[in-house]
Amino acid sequence: MYSTSTQKREWTFASIDELTERRETANQEYRSRFAPYVQPEEADGYLTTEEEQAIIRMVSERGVAFGDAFRPQLWPAIRWMAYAYFKRFFLVKSAMEYSPKVVMTACYYLATKIDEFFVPIDDFVENLKSGTPEQNKARILALEPEILRVLKYHLTIHCPFRPFEGHLMEMKRSLLLLNFNIESLRPEADKFFREALLGEAMLLYAPSQIALAAVKYSLINNGKSTEVLRDFVQKLLGVDDAANSNDSRSASGAEAQIVVEKLLSRLEEIVECVRAGCAAVPSPPEQQQLQNRSMVWGTLQSVLETRKQANGSGQREEPVDSDDE
Repeated sequence: MYSTSTQKREWTFASIDELTERRETANQEYRSRFAPYVQPEEADGYLTTEEEQAIIRMVSERGVAFGDAFRPQLWPAIRWMAYAYFKRFFLVKSAMEYSPKVVMTACYYLATKIDEFFVPIDDFVENLKSGTPEQNKARILALEPEILRVLKYHLTIHCPFRPFEGHLMEMKRSLLLLNFNIESLRPEADKFFREALLGEAMLLYAPSQIALAAVKYSLINNGKSTEVLRDFVQKLLGVDDAANSNDSRSASGAEAQIVVEKLLSRLEEIVECVRAGCAAVPSPPEQQQLQNRSMVWGTLQSVLETRKQANGSGQREEPVDSDDE
């Protein structure tokens, strides 16, 4: 159950500010490794937290296309799981240390194994457009133990797809007078789930609430009244017309209605969060600028690693790969 899961306890956060704080900490911790070796005029070569996030969003967008093109066709839950691992990883680690593109592909591969979608590594890497099969196999397999460690082996992901199916079934049962087919909500809901991969929703909200937000999103995009959702939420929470009457239950009825309003407000918040995530994807010119910044950092990283190695402070780390296709 989600309510007792590590997902809720360890990986669901109270606010975007908390996510930002964790990412800034990861950025600063990685910078600190090279503090003795960097010259003052080289400090601008580091990526900022904002630049790291922009690169991660860019890779996230490409990751959706990768999942679409993957053969054999992936289950929706596998992609959601892969993105959950990916987002969690970069709450702890810096994109200056690990290539987001390689982490994304490794998270996809890990998700196929956890969800028992058998794809041999040789078949998996055939879906990658850059690098040689041997290079890609080595990178993915070498990174997997580190991903597991960073995730603290919390690999069970509660996705919104089953709650969504449950909501549709309950709507069919309880809303008998609708003038449209509830199944018509599916295409826009699927679009919502894809868009949710790009933002912060899965780190902030419960899967069942994301599923209800998908219903709201689909109603809006299909030109249907959101009062349908209000009626459904009232029935879902056991709030009937009598609860709003002026009888002896009016106090408890008013309290129940407050719960309904809070949930509806939360669903609007989720929809806006998903839309904000889509809007934050860098434009093509911005992506080129980020590629250039990544190259600058890659050059500086090699210099700093050489200085660190010469000082006898550890083994040389592999530079971050370019995120070009």
